[in-house]
Amino acid sequence: MNSLIRLVFILLILPIAIIGQKSKQSYTYNIDLLHLTNDEVKVSFTPPKNNLKQGKFIIPKLVPGFYQAMNFGQYVSNLVATDKKGKKIATERLDQNSWMIHDLKNVNTISYQVADGWDSLEKESHEARSAGSTFIKDSIFVINYNSLVGYFEEMKDIPYQINITKNKGFYASSALDYQQKDKNTDKVWAKDYRQLVDSPVMYCVPDTTWLKIGHTEVLVSFYNKKERHYSKKIALELENILKNQQAYLGGSLPVHKYAFLIYYESSNENGFLGDGLEHSQSTVCLYRSGNMKFLPMALNRVASHEFFHIITPLNIHSEEIQHYDFLNPVLSKHLWLYEGMTEYATIHMPIKQKMISLEAFEKSLDEKIQGMKEFDNTLSFTEISKNAMKRQDQYMNFYQKGPLLGMCLDIRLRELSGGKTGTQDLMLQLMKKYGAGKYFNDDDLFDEITKLTFPEIRTFFSDYLEGTQAVPLKEYLTKVGFSYDESTGKVGLLPNPDSKQVALRKAWIGQ
Repeated sequence: MNSLIRLVFILLILPIAIIGQKSKQSYTYNIDLLHLTNDEVKVSFTPPKNNLKQGKFIIPKLVPGFYQAMNFGQYVSNLVATDKKGKKIATERLDQNSWMIHDLKNVNTISYQVADGWDSLEKESHEARSAGSTFIKDSIFVINYNSLVGYFEEMKDIPYQINITKNKGFYASSALDYQQKDKNTDKVWAKDYRQLVDSPVMYCVPDTTWLKIGHTEVLVSFYNKKERHYSKKIALELENILKNQQAYLGGSLPVHKYAFLIYYESSNENGFLGDGLEHSQSTVCLYRSGNMKFLPMALNRVASHEFFHIITPLNIHSEEIQHYDFLNPVLSKHLWLYEGMTEYATIHMPIKQKMISLEAFEKSLDEKIQGMKEFDNTLSFTEISKNAMKRQDQYMNFYQKGPLLGMCLDIRLRELSGGKTGTQDLMLQLMKKYGAGKYFNDDDLFDEITKLTFPEIRTFFSDYLEGTQAVPLKEYLTKVGFSYDESTGKVGLLPNPDSKQVALRKAWIGQ
């Protein structure tokens, strides 16, 4: 799986907001990127004001999208709690990811050190680096706050103020708005821990370009040790895709700011290796290859998928995502929506927006069909989703079978509406009903979609998502004038489609 670009999502849902002033009911963190010791970053913080005799301090065990324990607490060492006079207060490490802090009401400062997480992850070829952090002194810091910052179980949903000490020429690239306190210090606020973890930052000498897509500001930030002026070229490649996505989504984007954080590492390897972690208003893209010519093409494919995540799960998500438990998460059964429908939009948008040829679209479908055959397609998609941590072997099928189910749902909606509405319209309806900050009940979504569409759609979900019936590719492709050879898995145009098939195909893909 290390040769694949991992299209994973980390889900966070609340809108970006700046907290105007420091509050006693907040975490105040200090992170030193300037004075490293053995590649370790010094971290300290003041807990929120409280009257607790003790508190459980947590660094995440895992983050959404990876479905395997990453144990970010393993990189934390030398945790010490002190009172206002500097006297130590007792602490107890409970496991890799949690500590009991005694006499918490009298704790003034908690300090610890954090090791570079990429060093250990790189040794495991199947592990992704994009959820962790790397610290290269005087060069580059890629920071996912889930590996540096924690929270108390007893004090959740409380604001954070982060003070960063850094090289004076370094710039913070992020979806959050960093403010410069002085040449060596930045500060940033987050509404709560979920928003902080959902907003990675890349610190380095800036190579950045801004795009304006409608009312959305898009930051393209690039780092490579040798190439210092590449963000403009990447931005030009991304601009066309983003403008077509805007049109595909009805003419506007439901986000005011988005950030692409791109780290490129030169190597002697053939081809390229990619690792991407999606966030609600940004994405981290890590690449390693022997030739930079691969980069624009690779980014185009990933950027399109990741940017579509502003619909799901940023604006459409379940309670399990809204209230994610970083130690013991309860998973949603709707990965078909978060990843499958996102990937479907990624392959449907280019043909609908006339960016690619019909032959190129057919090739995309062929690739998904072949990819689906690598997995066990007799399993219920909703059950796999609920048990994604146990069924990692089936996870990547959400990017293969998932978009094919999305295609069939789109065709069925077009058929029932006489070509008037499809999944594009459905997503906009769901986004209006469940906007940012709202969520749906996991068990109710299929019924809610049925209410918004047609009674027959409930049977579609029962048969192909909750149930285990095979994806009805031949039946549904025929409805839109396509042939499907089940022996080869190839898609093509029917030689003599009737007028109804032609009309439905035109409504579906515009040709």
